[in-house]
Amino acid sequence: MFYVAVEGESTEPDYLTYLNREFGAEHQFLIHPLYKRNGMTPGRVVDRALEQRDEIAGDDARAQLWALFDRDQHRDIPKALRDARAGGVRIAFSNPSFDLWLLLHFTDVSGQQNGSSRVVHSKLRQQPGFETFGVRNDKSVAGSRAKALAGRSAAAVRRAKRLVDDCPNGACSAVAGHAAHCDPLRRDPSTDVWQLVIELGIAES
Repeated sequence: MFYVAVEGESTEPDYLTYLNREFGAEHQFLIHPLYKRNGMTPGRVVDRALEQRDEIAGDDARAQLWALFDRDQHRDIPKALRDARAGGVRIAFSNPSFDLWLLLHFTDVSGQQNGSSRVVHSKLRQQPGFETFGVRNDKSVAGSRAKALAGRSAAAVRRAKRLVDDCPNGACSAVAGHAAHCDPLRRDPSTDVWQLVIELGIAES
């Protein structure tokens, strides 16, 4: 059982629903997306995960709690990261946004994004099924977009791990993780969603 609190109200819940539908039965997991209309800040995402922790306390010791949130231009990220670690919540932080994870299903990404998803969205709209992603605020991951992701999870994991190995800090690696002194806001670009995918058993580490 995975309880995953997310920042967005559409993209991330849609993606998690896709994982449940495509891989849940095979890998014997069930994801409960925790989200709110109009989205949440990183701090609120972690708070929601901690609330869920308290709700299920003692019910399922194997359940995992995750918080997915983005760099964007948020200011409460350092505190959100500290609170998550202190509360036993796993973190899947993306810089500049979760949409980077979607793009990694199709191609490598390099170069600092400086908190902006403009380039990520431009490249994502060049991929099959995602031609209108972000147009009129449509960032759903369903229908043809979900189908376009099929069979690409392992490639996305490899590309995301490569970003960790190329972290500007110079002391990070996908095997050992980010160095303790690595500033998350300088991991640009990067996403840790691959760690959730591995925990689910969809791809190998």
